[in-house]
Amino acid sequence: MRLQTRYSREQIAFAVAVTIVPILLCGFMFGLDIPLARARFWSLPKGDMAPMTAAWEAFLRQPWHWPLTTVTGLTEKPVSIVFTDSLPWLSLALKASGLGRLITPVGLFLFLSYPLQAWSMVALLRALGVSDRWTLLLGGLLALLFPAWIARQFGHVALSGHWIILLALTLTVASAREGLTLGRALGFGALAGLATGIHAYHLVPIAACAGAAALSEMLQRRPEGAWRALLAAGFVFWAVYLAMNILDYRDGLGRTGGAAALGFYSMNLVGPVWPQASLLAGQTWNGEWYRGVLDATGGQAFEGFQFLGFGALLLVLAMTGVETADAVRRRGVSRAFWARWSPLILAMTGLTLWAVGWSAYAFKAHLYDLPRPSGRLAEIVGGFRAHGRFFWAVGYLLIALAVAWTHRRLPRRTGLAVLAAVLAVQAVDTSPLRQGVRQVFAGPDVSAYPRALTDSRATVRRPWFFAPAYFCSPSQRDLRVIRQMNLAIVRGGGTSNTFATARGNDPPCDPPNPLIMQDAAPGDRRITVVMSNQMKRGGFLGPIAQRRDCYRFGRGVACGRDLAGLPGLTPVQPGELAGP
Repeated sequence: MRLQTRYSREQIAFAVAVTIVPILLCGFMFGLDIPLARARFWSLPKGDMAPMTAAWEAFLRQPWHWPLTTVTGLTEKPVSIVFTDSLPWLSLALKASGLGRLITPVGLFLFLSYPLQAWSMVALLRALGVSDRWTLLLGGLLALLFPAWIARQFGHVALSGHWIILLALTLTVASAREGLTLGRALGFGALAGLATGIHAYHLVPIAACAGAAALSEMLQRRPEGAWRALLAAGFVFWAVYLAMNILDYRDGLGRTGGAAALGFYSMNLVGPVWPQASLLAGQTWNGEWYRGVLDATGGQAFEGFQFLGFGALLLVLAMTGVETADAVRRRGVSRAFWARWSPLILAMTGLTLWAVGWSAYAFKAHLYDLPRPSGRLAEIVGGFRAHGRFFWAVGYLLIALAVAWTHRRLPRRTGLAVLAAVLAVQAVDTSPLRQGVRQVFAGPDVSAYPRALTDSRATVRRPWFFAPAYFCSPSQRDLRVIRQMNLAIVRGGGTSNTFATARGNDPPCDPPNPLIMQDAAPGDRRITVVMSNQMKRGGFLGPIAQRRDCYRFGRGVACGRDLAGLPGLTPVQPGELAGP
């Protein structure tokens, strides 16, 4: 009885540590109030988090209807919050429960991802045969220091749900070792359905893991293996199909960019081993990004970010060297090994090749170009245009294998000491990443336009027309203004013709809408905003040059009725905006 009591206390202590330490780290990064809508940061969130929040608040304000997740007033057409990365499953739950006024889904998901990240790595290590609690704890904490995971927290919150990838790997490893049971097949379906309502990019590694589990089941010739593999595939297909219909993947399914972005947002071939945002390599935070990082295409430093961190990398290299030497001495591995693990190796190889993509670079050297898809296929593949992300699953599996290898090959005390040292090195090396994320969340954004333009009594609850539309504007600073204004417009009960979505839903950029050339008629409540692209006259400002109801502000010009006298706006005379 005493042994049982002591064992239970150890279990409780372990569970508390794996839960509380990540929560405290989350508090250190963002503040423990980050899930609350009243948290200071959400008054004007930065970057892509502004449209995520705006779409969520628009969804919360609208009455229930079918399709459930579709909102109007963000663009000229209805759009599902699937395409604004507003975490539709969580948004639905908060709205249905009545907690939406108190809690924001983006902040709550960020908060929950910290303990879930650690617990999911613990689950993967257990599937690999690790039972020692100290090893599990150190491995779980190491997952919190995975550099690519920290990097997603700069603003792509839905993509910080890496625990989904870890759970998919867990199911695959457990299936390969013990069998693809009905419960594990259902687990793959549940993860696929969950990911469909969090971020579709997670579906690619889930599909790779499910396929590896099914193939392993058949290669090992387990009883009813083919049937179970087919069952798992069916569960995944129907879970995604039902979730896509419930969450309305039709409204907002605009242009993907096709094949144009393939090869740009890629992983460098040396990305996992070459330092990026590494303190030990001297790549410190400069207030915007990191000094001395490698970016061969201009899109690899962030979307292709895959450096494992010096602590994890050293452990992975040690495991790889020792195991390779052992395999050479044994003259290979058994057929049973290949039957069990070759599907997972193939899946991870496929994800790695896709992460490198159509244009391969080693350092800054361009190695090759593959033919890009075109037409309908380009639109489908182009939906995953930031394909450098697909190495995440491989990185997690390598780290988990290295932790399990340390547990298996070294004496317990030595192994724990090694893991503690790896954790310390990793914590130091990834400190610039945490510094950057903390700076982003240290406070709300600074308004990039005079707030009276959107917040006064004269301008709330009115329709807004931006020209050029969001995806037609070439200036990142102008895009920031549009994102901020969209959030204020939603909060003021107005509507907009353009919005930052994952798919391009704006009308063609040329020619400009002729309606913007005319003064607002009596009763016309529309406010036209023309972003100037840093020009004082001409360019985008040309079509409104003869209007008599326009006012200049910061980076643009606003035209419409009842704008006179608003702080921060300067009247523009007819013809003043004309010119080259």
